[in-house]
Amino acid sequence: MQQLELFDFRRDILFERDNQIAHFYDVLSETKDTISYAEHIEPKKKFSICGMDYEEYVDIKKSDLKELNYDKIYNFLINFDKEKRLERYKDLLKFMNIKHEADLFTWNSDY
Repeated sequence: MQQLELFDFRRDILFERDNQIAHFYDVLSETKDTISYAEHIEPKKKFSICGMDYEEYVDIKKSDLKELNYDKIYNFLINFDKEKRLERYKDLLKFMNIKHEADLFTWNSDY
């Protein structure tokens, strides 16, 4: 796992893989007001979904975190396999009654 310092905020890559079809990566990051977890898929050229990128994300405003913080979220996420991580995180937020935004975002990128 890699951690980058961006303007005194954190960004941790929790998963990263490449295969012949796509580049996959999951990122936990923070800004001044928000903590975000996102799972990304970037298809490679010559495939049926080439140029269509996917990001499934969960954003939480820091003012809505209650007793959670970046480190607690990070430690929670790394304890789950990638396949279960996003759903377990959503379950935790629902259980703790923490307001959040979650969606699947797709867009076309230029190759």
